[in-house]
Amino acid sequence: MVAAVELQELAASRAIHKSAMVDGALCNYWFYPSTSENPEQDPTIVLVHGYRGDHHGLESFAGGLAKFNIIAPDLPGFGSSIPLEQEHNLDNYVIWLAAFVRELQLDQPIAVGHSFGTLMITAAQARYQMFRALVCINPVAGGITKGISRILLNFVKFYYFAANKMPTSIGLKMLTTNLLVDGMSAYTTKSEDKSLRDWIKAQHKLHFNSFANSDVIWECYLASISNVIQPYVKDITVPVLMIAAELDEVTPVSEVFKVAETMKSAQVHVIPNCGHLVHYEAAQQTVDYIEEFLNRVQLK
Repeated sequence: MVAAVELQELAASRAIHKSAMVDGALCNYWFYPSTSENPEQDPTIVLVHGYRGDHHGLESFAGGLAKFNIIAPDLPGFGSSIPLEQEHNLDNYVIWLAAFVRELQLDQPIAVGHSFGTLMITAAQARYQMFRALVCINPVAGGITKGISRILLNFVKFYYFAANKMPTSIGLKMLTTNLLVDGMSAYTTKSEDKSLRDWIKAQHKLHFNSFANSDVIWECYLASISNVIQPYVKDITVPVLMIAAELDEVTPVSEVFKVAETMKSAQVHVIPNCGHLVHYEAAQQTVDYIEEFLNRVQLK
């Protein structure tokens, strides 16, 4: 099975950096053209990354889904994209995503989101009916109510709040300290493969600190822990694939199945012995599920 690092390298070999003005703010995004003989006939996928990441996080999917035209933006305030002028809450990110799709003149693309990205794509679909299929990876469906995950959630919330209230220089040091970033990596990585764990830690060090300011971190964190996909799924009729992880500390598998049961056209795949970093720990397996799903619903 191809490792995530190899898939990332395949993606990087065909990546084309682009930019667009979306609602008056600069957005940087990367285009990975299909490698088929007739790429203009192949579907387009928009990759929507999660909280504190940038487009690099889902680049393994761009490498594996080589027969699709892939577009992967840095969300406003993350990576190299300019922050929103408004608060970085879910509603404003959804408005931005719709404007991004319109600006690029994409006609009913497929949306693939991870974690916070699943909130964005489900809410956008419920409001604008703008995608023809959704793939929700580690979907945010709730379930953290007790134990260490709940304690950690509240600690991080207090920590981000404190960092946001501090003078800028102190707040940024708090948010970018290796202790915080390495701790997040250690908690979310479930693999016992040392080389993989080391690579994931390096990825987080490279990309978890590419944010504009502490306001973005605080506001988007509140958005990520204050919302779930449940209010939006009732208005979604297009095919939906949910990829859950057996050891995911953000959303238990049982919650994902509960949501899928309320939908008209959703299916769930569970990846064993994996947590919230499916895009790193089980990238090829996830790519295979996505391809099978899109073939089944005749979108490839």
